[in-house]
Amino acid sequence: MTTCRDVIKSAYRRSGIMAAGTNLNASQSNIGMERLVGLYQNLIEGGMFGRVEDKYLDSAVYTAEEGQRVYQSVAATVTIPTTVTDKSTGLTRQPLDLAFIIVVDPVTEVPEYWLFDRMRGAWSAVHGLTLTSQAPLTPRHDEAIKDLLAEALLEETGQPMPRELLRRVGRARLALATRRVGERKTGTGCFS
Repeated sequence: MTTCRDVIKSAYRRSGIMAAGTNLNASQSNIGMERLVGLYQNLIEGGMFGRVEDKYLDSAVYTAEEGQRVYQSVAATVTIPTTVTDKSTGLTRQPLDLAFIIVVDPVTEVPEYWLFDRMRGAWSAVHGLTLTSQAPLTPRHDEAIKDLLAEALLEETGQPMPRELLRRVGRARLALATRRVGERKTGTGCFS
């Protein structure tokens, strides 16, 4: 299991900010955790895992669907599903690998991000990650996440990015963008 701490430590080393053999201090851990959570949120919001469909609620109970950003007008109970009904086949299945759901709190307007990892068979609460949590998308995209985080940490410090890291970041984005060719079906746009 690769923890968020492992990802952060490796990203600091890849970026050259932290030398091998040294440990993270509290400040580096906090900054690294903020940037890691932000990385996952940006991948979701940026469309890396599919298009976001906005859903506005006025009911008290709702089961979210894959790819939705749920806005609540009242304090509702939003359920994150363990199984979904496939819109193409009508059959019940697990959520798609790397499916996401965003739930926006009606009072604070702070979004909660959920990402489904089919290898684990569970949703990861991106907004609730800690240093000891298993990092989403690892181990299959372990290197990609570490490289993308190293890029984010270099942006934080204002340091230039080494060429080799720049190449690896490009490969990481490509790997994530093409990770499941043909799995999702395209459909008609829905505006309501």
